[in-house]
Amino acid sequence: MSAPSIQLVTMTSSSRALHLEDTEDQYQRALNFLVTNEPEQCLEVRLPLHKYEELERYADSLYGEIKYPYVDYDTNTSTVTIYTAPPPLHGMVSAQLQYLIHRGAEMALIQHNEPEIARRLHASGESSDRPLFGGYNSRISKVPDGGLVYFLTREEVLTVALETGLSEKYEKFQKDAYLWLKGAHCQMAITVCLQEQPKFKYPPKAVHTVSLEDYDVFKTKMAETLAENPFGPYIYNGSTWFGQLAEAFAIVYKRADDGSITQSEPYRLVQDGTFLWQGEELDTGITLGDVLPRDEKAAIDIREVPIKFVTEDIRAWLMAGARRTASVRFRALVAE
Repeated sequence: MSAPSIQLVTMTSSSRALHLEDTEDQYQRALNFLVTNEPEQCLEVRLPLHKYEELERYADSLYGEIKYPYVDYDTNTSTVTIYTAPPPLHGMVSAQLQYLIHRGAEMALIQHNEPEIARRLHASGESSDRPLFGGYNSRISKVPDGGLVYFLTREEVLTVALETGLSEKYEKFQKDAYLWLKGAHCQMAITVCLQEQPKFKYPPKAVHTVSLEDYDVFKTKMAETLAENPFGPYIYNGSTWFGQLAEAFAIVYKRADDGSITQSEPYRLVQDGTFLWQGEELDTGITLGDVLPRDEKAAIDIREVPIKFVTEDIRAWLMAGARRTASVRFRALVAE
């Protein structure tokens, strides 16, 4: 909810039916992908449900409770998706956006004398111990990158889902948003699309000349880049550890009472390494009613209270995410 930045490898059958030869070939590719477990990768293969379950058990036997690699399944298309560890920028954007929405909702509720409702609203997502969505089959799981749940007397309701990706296709984000809004009956989904240019590639092991002894010098160089070009590129010793953040934008999707879905125009935050948004606040049209269940009557009079974001907060965690991604990639290489 993934060395190039989240490279998507898709294997599909020439026909919709899953033939035995195709199944075994794709299953073996998925096994190899799990064993290799190269960071910042994503693999899609078409497999029947029982082969997905075998893959999931195999992943558990290899990695136990470690979050990545993560195996997901779409029953509509019989598609298994395996994600390896994404870059830090991915996780930081998801976590910070989740925090800002949660904090904004809590503050609004407390200001309007609704502390009990505030206590029922919780952040949830990839850090959860269990999936938020059972899908169309109770054995199928999906976890958003971030989200908010509201605790009722006997159940919890997912109200907000966040999906973030670095160098992934927009169509995937839209599909994820619609899945949450239609499949899980979530009220609002937010997608954040990040594009790194050029896409990252680890220097070949045979030619790279850096080691852990270089890390102090590397950190100094990264700090200098942060001050001069905070959105990259982050370059050290002839290698680019994070390319320029060429684009960053967010889209807000909402589900109406009649089940119809609307989406906002893109809120463009970064273009070609330049932070675009001017002004102290960013108003994306999110209101208190978007994060609360529709049948929560206690807050009916304050559902239109806006939840806005401090522009400098967004700029700061995008900058920090780019720098941290460069550092993690450097350490991953020299630690091998």
